[in-house]
Amino acid sequence: MTVRFGTFDAESWWRPDDLAELPSVGGGDPAVATMDELLAGFCAPGDVLITRRPMDPGLLAGYGVSFEHKSIDGAGSGPIEHHLLDEPWPAGVPLEPYAVLTPLPGLPSPKVVAQVNSKTWSNELVRQLGLPGAGRVVRSVDELVAAVTDLDFHALVKDPYGVSGRALLEVTTPGVLRAIERVLRQQTGKRVELLVQEKYPKAHDFSGHLHLQRDGSWQFLGVQQLTNKGFRHLGSSPAPAALIDEGWYAESLADVVAAISAAGYWGPVGIDAMLLDDGSVVPVLEINARQSLGLLALHLDRRSQDLAAHLWQMELNLAPGKGIHDLLTAFGGLLTTGDHTGVMVLNGSHLTAPGGRVYVAIFCRAGEIGHWQHRLLAAVTAAGLTPRGKSDAA
Repeated sequence: MTVRFGTFDAESWWRPDDLAELPSVGGGDPAVATMDELLAGFCAPGDVLITRRPMDPGLLAGYGVSFEHKSIDGAGSGPIEHHLLDEPWPAGVPLEPYAVLTPLPGLPSPKVVAQVNSKTWSNELVRQLGLPGAGRVVRSVDELVAAVTDLDFHALVKDPYGVSGRALLEVTTPGVLRAIERVLRQQTGKRVELLVQEKYPKAHDFSGHLHLQRDGSWQFLGVQQLTNKGFRHLGSSPAPAALIDEGWYAESLADVVAAISAAGYWGPVGIDAMLLDDGSVVPVLEINARQSLGLLALHLDRRSQDLAAHLWQMELNLAPGKGIHDLLTAFGGLLTTGDHTGVMVLNGSHLTAPGGRVYVAIFCRAGEIGHWQHRLLAAVTAAGLTPRGKSDAA
């Protein structure tokens, strides 16, 4: 038995209040508040899942695993952990949050977790280990201008606690740099801490996943190939053998994992990396010392020895009155729990008009993912749940 819960915008709670903010490239994502439903994908029989809001019974049944579900609907704002502090946790029962945000039994210090999740910390580690891909941490607007100019405007500017394309800006012209400079200078009393990295000629994004024990031992779990739209994550798939030698990559992370352990962290770790056009590898772009969508995809992939699980994001337009039941009905006989080819709907209990974002797992044989994506898009379109924008392959 494991108790599972979590807050998917963990980085915003780790981020110090006194840091200046980059110009906004979009508002908050309302879907994040209910993404804790995705943690059902980690549940084993007998586990307990606690979510912020109730989950649709049809969605829960679609996982094909018997676990207990509770919700704390109406608990108010803030991380779900803040509403669970007074829970009488059973002695010896493991707690598995999406990310550590508050002191809880058997988990590392939230201060340590925030530190190792900072891009400032991981960039310094990359420099210390002499790995390729190190950026430059700047602590003033003047340093930012100099760093971007030195890269001849082939630069990415990242907030140390940005995630999935948020608080990350590509700076390709002096005009963009001036706009960032203007916004930062207006934030009097705030300190600047940003990471400036070269924008590399990328062939593929991928992530490596491992579990780190409290004694420093660790298990490498696998590699996921990532599909991004711009800098935002859209999907995860098992990495083809030709993409990266997993054994070599796991060995290359040994010193990185040792440093994470020495800092006082244990638990799930996801490391974002990149394969460049020339075949070289940037092994550590950033460290996510928490659970992740890539880890979820790996976990779901274990449901079948013959089929691969592809995590795919769908954005849908919905007419008034439409919701998760209509999506489940649209997929009908295509639904699966992973025992045969098909689709598993992973979240969306609170999907309403005018639309929103849901994640699905597609279980299929090698080479069939494109076929299945087109099949699912046709099914939702026929049901009046039209895709919003472009849905890229996972």
